[in-house]
Amino acid sequence: MIKIECYPLGELMANCYFVMDTESGVSLVVDPGAASHTLENRMNDFGSEKLEYILLTHGHFDHIGNAAALKKRYPWVKIVIGELDAPFTSHSSLNLSAHFGFETEPFEADILVNDGDELAFGKKNIQVISTPGHTSGGVCYRLENNLFTGDTIMSQTTGRMDFPTGNSRDMFASVKKIASISENLNMYCGHGESTTLDFEKEHNIFMGNITYDDLY
Repeated sequence: MIKIECYPLGELMANCYFVMDTESGVSLVVDPGAASHTLENRMNDFGSEKLEYILLTHGHFDHIGNAAALKKRYPWVKIVIGELDAPFTSHSSLNLSAHFGFETEPFEADILVNDGDELAFGKKNIQVISTPGHTSGGVCYRLENNLFTGDTIMSQTTGRMDFPTGNSRDMFASVKKIASISENLNMYCGHGESTTLDFEKEHNIFMGNITYDDLY
């Protein structure tokens, strides 16, 4: 059974997720943007030796800020990021830490992923879905009926497209790609509340089912 806990972290309250497979006893962390004693205590209670991955949906500082520290504390854990976002982990201009006045410890990811790649997680597989737009190397991670979307899709909106390597045309293509999934997935977003794919198909203007006139 997959259990997911959400920890909004840092000044921008980016959502970090602690994901546990209670059947296999393995766990992972998605987007650890800032330090959290509460999260680390929870990881240790579950069994930090079974922590397998730090999954990064993209390279902005509010999503990667504590990855280097966690890697030092748990050196066996593999840091995963989209291949095109790999430079973000060591460049403050790309990861926006310089822009917002923060310091992010540089690091290198262990695994660079692309569209269609899979990661073994216990007896399950994590599917990588490439979703550029917010950044060029942004990805979503699917685990069973759960989708970790980062800043690609948030409840009734998308992430910004005006930061370095962001692109509106790529974003609209990525949203369309996610909208083509037939199952009603649980969507765990980079900021704000979780949502579902069916709800977003009905209410998210970027998925094309409502128009400007519907809103005003």
